[in-house]
Amino acid sequence: MQAALADAHAETHVRTGDLAWRARYHTHRELSLEIRLWERGDRLAGWTWFRTRGGFDVFIAPDHRSDGSLLREMLDAVDEIVRAAVAAGDVMESVYTFFLDEDEALAAALRERGFEESDTGGGDVLWRELRDLGTPALVPGYRLGWVAGEEDVLARVTAHQAAFAPSDLSVDKYRRVRRTWPYRADLDRIAIAEDGAVGSFCTAWLDERNASGLLEPVGTHPDHRRRGLATAVCLDALRALRDAGARTAQVGTASAAARAAYLAAGFRPWKREVTYRKVIGGAAS
Repeated sequence: MQAALADAHAETHVRTGDLAWRARYHTHRELSLEIRLWERGDRLAGWTWFRTRGGFDVFIAPDHRSDGSLLREMLDAVDEIVRAAVAAGDVMESVYTFFLDEDEALAAALRERGFEESDTGGGDVLWRELRDLGTPALVPGYRLGWVAGEEDVLARVTAHQAAFAPSDLSVDKYRRVRRTWPYRADLDRIAIAEDGAVGSFCTAWLDERNASGLLEPVGTHPDHRRRGLATAVCLDALRALRDAGARTAQVGTASAAARAAYLAAGFRPWKREVTYRKVIGGAAS
């Protein structure tokens, strides 16, 4: 799956780091219950990944995107998983997926199945080259670093839980992220206060094949906001990516405040994401 994303780099906004981050909810053995793979010959043609809280991903390799029957098979599999989950007692008010707004085939197939474009979700995918990176500017009382050990892990998780409250990230889940390729601790950047608390964080991911980086996730603890920490830690992560061999980087956001921080770090709009959602009201349809 990681290799297929790298092969499709120019035609998809999903990156290898996205898969590693999304895998945090379950062990790799348990993920086999959520991920369905489609092969054509000896090559991976695509997959569906039914994730927590009704979200799902659909990926089709570029040379198979004209195969309408493949897309129908994949969405049939999603429907089957939803029906089984609801029958087993899972409460699901809706199911949804997000993708680039230029994917007209997927949008049309979803509309045929009762999905509608949602007003919530979606957003900008931003991009920048890793040249002429500025020097991160920190207010007094903070320093930049990386998640080097267990103490940093605990502080990093605490900051994430506060930044995205209510968050289901746990220390165990974050340890799982750290064991998942292509995670690198030296690319997991943090702004650290004098008391050791993490004020802001930016986890960067490197796709070596395409010399490309991804920032996911980025956040700031509410107690440390409005101090420019997000911009500083993002610039620090971009410099780390550049030193590791990346030439470009991207980040996605639906938040106006986060978008402002990314623009201040030199990102520019690249593409748009849309979210399609179907209300099921707790029962499969």
